[in-house]
Amino acid sequence: MVRTAKWTSVLALSALAVFLLISPALAQPRMMPEDVFTPLTKGYDLMRAGKYEAAEAEFKTALSRDRYNPFALNNLAAIKAQEGKLKEAMAYLTDAGTHAAEYKDKFQEVCFTEGLCTGVKPVKELGNESAIAKVIAENMTKLKAKMAASPEKPVPSTAPPMEKVPPQKKGQ
Repeated sequence: MVRTAKWTSVLALSALAVFLLISPALAQPRMMPEDVFTPLTKGYDLMRAGKYEAAEAEFKTALSRDRYNPFALNNLAAIKAQEGKLKEAMAYLTDAGTHAAEYKDKFQEVCFTEGLCTGVKPVKELGNESAIAKVIAENMTKLKAKMAASPEKPVPSTAPPMEKVPPQKKGQ
């Protein structure tokens, strides 16, 4: 009985030691997976060429594999801002900011006309901190200013359709 307890303790301590050695390696920033990186770079190239619909499809492909990828979300925001869909752009930027600090990938960038939003193209290199988080914060500031300067006109509401009452039920 005592011998079994010793071996159980040794085994548990060994497992703990292995876990403690491996966990720092798991916490290290990792490069973006190829199945996310490829559609991001394709989308960026398409966006730069003015092919926004095709670029949007590539960014959504990247998001289907990495739901909170800030590069894809930021670039979708840039496209929506370019289209004048400022609320949608802000929604994408809000999502992008949620996990941006976790992404240490470096990038190249290009600005849209009027400097409203910046589209980014990741490169296969990691930095010490999140560069995309800064871009997202700047884009949010620019977009908030743009939204404040040109508020949307309220859309008039319409009354619901009247219910048609058959003649035999009128007055009942």
